[in-house]
Amino acid sequence: MQVTVHTSTREVLAVYAIDEARMELVITLAPNYPLGAVKVECGKQIGGRANSRNVGMQLTIFLTHQNGTINDGLTMWKNNLDKKFEGVEECYVCYTVIHQDTCQLPKLTCKTCKKKFHGPCLYKWFTTSSKSTCPICRNVF
Repeated sequence: MQVTVHTSTREVLAVYAIDEARMELVITLAPNYPLGAVKVECGKQIGGRANSRNVGMQLTIFLTHQNGTINDGLTMWKNNLDKKFEGVEECYVCYTVIHQDTCQLPKLTCKTCKKKFHGPCLYKWFTTSSKSTCPICRNVF
């Protein structure tokens, strides 16, 4: 991963490249950062598969509302991509490999559809849906 900081435009550009896959991430800082919100844009994606909308939202929340540092956010982004390219299956609730709070991989598997989930993601799913069914196949978990 290569990180470039442009102080004049208040932007941080991160480029993740592995084999033919290349993904870019641009973090734009507000003039009153860290008090103001950051803007996260997922740039070019060549090869590989990444859910750029979820990545942008996750990083924006992490940097703005969870007092995360830019370095920690970029490290989380890189670690998720590393695990994704290693073949680790992502959680089908939050669409990330490494959970942002617990830093764990998805471990809980549905016995019917075999999809994996993070524990906190499943707990949130169960409490918000008021059901104890799998988010994917809707069979009892």
